[in-house]
Amino acid sequence: MWYDKSKKGARVLGRTITIIIALVIAIALYLIVHHAVVRRNTKKAQSEALKETTVAIKAVLQQLVAENFIASTPTLLKASVIPDGWGRGVMAFEYLVLIDDVSDEQLPILRQRLNHLLVEFCEAHQVESVVGTQESAFLVTDVWRHTKRIHLGVAYLVNEATVEYIQDLHRLEKNT
Repeated sequence: MWYDKSKKGARVLGRTITIIIALVIAIALYLIVHHAVVRRNTKKAQSEALKETTVAIKAVLQQLVAENFIASTPTLLKASVIPDGWGRGVMAFEYLVLIDDVSDEQLPILRQRLNHLLVEFCEAHQVESVVGTQESAFLVTDVWRHTKRIHLGVAYLVNEATVEYIQDLHRLEKNT
C-alpha cells in the first residue's frame, strides 16, 4: 500500500498553524476586552472621585468666603480629570476657578489654606484617606494663575496609584 507521508505532514502542519492562529486571536480578543473593561471601570471610578472631590472643593471655597480670606464668592468654571499620563487609576483633578481678589504672591498661602480646610472637611465628613486615619483624603498639589483664572491641582488619596503620583510630584519639586 502506497502512503504519502508529505500529505500527512501537510495536514498536521495545517492543523498546527490553525491552532496557533486561533490561540493568537483568542489571546488578542481577551486582551482587548480586558483593556476595555478595566478602562471603563477606571473612568467610572475617576468620575465618582471627581464628584466627591468637587463637593469638597466647593465647600472649602465657600469657607474661604465665610472666614473673609477672600472677599467675593469664587466661580468654579471647570473640573476635569488629569489625563492618565501618571498611570492608571490616579485620582487627580484640575479645577479652573475665578477668584478676583487673590494675587500671584498670595497663591502659596491660598494653597496652604485650602489644604488646611480640606483636612477639616475630611474630619467633619469622615472622608478617609488610604494614607492614614489622621491624614486628609484631599490634597491641593498645585496652584497657578493663567490670566484671571486660578488652576488648582487636587488629588483624592483613595488608592495607592494616587499616593505614588503625589510622591512623584514631591520628587519633581525637589529636583527643580
